[in-house]
Amino acid sequence: MLTTKHIVRGIRCALRTEPRTLAKGAKAKNMKLRLALLPLIVCAALASPAPADVDYRAEMKSFVAAIAAHARTGNPDFGVFPQNASDLGEDAAYVDVCTGIGQEDIHYGYTGDAKPTPPEDVAQLETNLDRFTARGKLVLTLDYPFKQKNKPPKFDRKTLQRVDAAYAASHARGYVATVAVRELNVLTFAPGHLPSPNESPMEWSDVAEWAVQLQPARKQSRADYLGALGASGYDLVLLDYSFDGGADAEYTPEEIAALKTQLNGKVVAYLSIGEAEDYRWYWQPTWKPGAPAWLGRENPDWKGNYKVHYWDPAWQAIVMQYLDKIIAQGFDGVYLDLVDAYEYYEE
Repeated sequence: MLTTKHIVRGIRCALRTEPRTLAKGAKAKNMKLRLALLPLIVCAALASPAPADVDYRAEMKSFVAAIAAHARTGNPDFGVFPQNASDLGEDAAYVDVCTGIGQEDIHYGYTGDAKPTPPEDVAQLETNLDRFTARGKLVLTLDYPFKQKNKPPKFDRKTLQRVDAAYAASHARGYVATVAVRELNVLTFAPGHLPSPNESPMEWSDVAEWAVQLQPARKQSRADYLGALGASGYDLVLLDYSFDGGADAEYTPEEIAALKTQLNGKVVAYLSIGEAEDYRWYWQPTWKPGAPAWLGRENPDWKGNYKVHYWDPAWQAIVMQYLDKIIAQGFDGVYLDLVDAYEYYEE
C-alpha cells in the first residue's frame, strides 16, 4: 500500500538535487505539493528502468565499501563519509567501513529552509545516527536554519534561536554540527559557535567543528576562496575537487597541501556517486538516457544531473577514477553524496 510516508520519500528522491549543493532547492513544503508531484515520481521510475532483482540497498553498501577499500590501498586513514542514508547503519559492517556519516536537515531544512524538521523524523534520524556514534564514528550534521539561499545569512533573533537549537541538539548526542545556506556557497560563522584555530594537525577523532563551502561566493577569486577556508579555523572543511566543478579548474596538489597546512585540519572532497553530472570530466557529449545503458533519466529539478544504475561496473569504474583524482590531489577524504539513491529505485 502506498502511504504518505512513501510519497514523501519518493518525492525527496525524485527531486534530490546537486551539483556543488548537497541537496539544492526543491524540498516538498506541504502535503498538497507532495501529492501534486507524485506523477513525476511515477514517470521518473518508468523513465529509468532497473532490474527488479537488484537489492538496491545491498548494492549501495557494497559500493561504499569498495570506495573505502580502493581509497585505503595507499592510505589506510583515508576518510569516507556517506551523506544521509543513515538507515544503512543497521548493518554494523557498513558502519565499520565508514569514517563517519553526514546528515542533512536533521533539525532544520527537511520540509523547507528555516523550518523545523518534524519531531518523528528527528527521532528516527537520531536512532539511525546513534548506531554510528556507538561504534566510534563521526556524525557530521548539516542544518539549514536560514531563509537566505545563496547569500550571507542574517543572524536576527529568531535565526539565532534556530542556530542555537540545532547546535545544542546535535552536541547533546555527540554529533559535530554546522549550519549553512542551502546553496553552500557561503562560509558560515555562527555567533556563539565560532571555531577555535588549530595549533597542530589532527586525527579524525579530534574533529569537533566543521564547515561546508562547496563553491565560491559570487565574485570570490580562487585564491581568496582557498585562503578563507584555510584561515577559518575549522577542524574539517568540505569543498569540491575543482573551483568550478570542471576538469580545467581542478585544484592542484600544491593548493590542497597549502590549504591543509594553513588549516591544520582535515580537508575533504565532495563526490556524487548516485547521479552523473554533465559538467564533470568524465561526461561524453554523445551520452543520453539509456546510452550508456547505466545512465538514467535527467533529474527534473536540476538540469544536467542524471540518475545512474550505481551498481553497474562501468559507472563504478568512473567513480573510482574520480576518486583517484581526489586522492592524487591530496585530500584527506571524500564526502559521498546521493548514497540514498537506492530510495529512488525502491519507490
